[in-house]
Amino acid sequence: MSKIRDMRRTEWQRITKRRYISREETDIFGSAGRISLISIDEVTGPLTVHYSSRDVLIADAGYSWFQAAVPGACWWLTAMFDAHDRLIQIYFDITGGSRFDDPENPTFEDMYLDIVVSADGSIEVVDRDELDEALRSGSVTAAQHRESVENCGKLERFLRENTAAVLDWCSDRQRELKKEAPN
Repeated sequence: MSKIRDMRRTEWQRITKRRYISREETDIFGSAGRISLISIDEVTGPLTVHYSSRDVLIADAGYSWFQAAVPGACWWLTAMFDAHDRLIQIYFDITGGSRFDDPENPTFEDMYLDIVVSADGSIEVVDRDELDEALRSGSVTAAQHRESVENCGKLERFLRENTAAVLDWCSDRQRELKKEAPN
C-alpha cells in the first residue's frame, strides 16, 4: 500500500511548532489548485536528506515549505526554503492522484518516485529503487508502476524545458504566502 500524505503534513512529528496558511491558486503551471506554506518554528532536530552526490539540509527552525497541488495531476510540489528564504530545492512527489475532499488540507497518494530540482537548476530523479521495491512487494501494481515511470518522464521533460520559470514561480508564491501568514 502506498502512503497517503496531507498538505498540513500532520504525520510529520519532527515539527513541534508550525504555522500553516493555504489558499486557492488559479495558475499552477496552467491549472487551478491549492498552495500552502508551512513555517517551521520548532523541530525535534534538523532534517538532512542524502542524495547520491550530496547531503542537503531541508528542514530546521526558521525554514519553510511551500506546496502546490492540482486536482488530477500526477505530482505534488514541495519547495523548501532556508531561514533566509533562499530556495534550497523543489521536490516533486509522483502521485497516484490528489484528493480535495477537505479543500483546506488536500491529500495525495505517494507513489515513491520523485524528482528533485536544486536551486541551481539541476534535476535528478530519485527513489526509483523504492518504486521498484514497492512493485516487488506488491505495494503497487504493475500498472501503477508503469504509470508512475511514465508520469515521471513527462514531468522531467517539462521541468527541463521550464526550470527557470518553475524556480521563479515557487519563490514568488512563497514570498506572497509568507506576507499573508500570521506571525
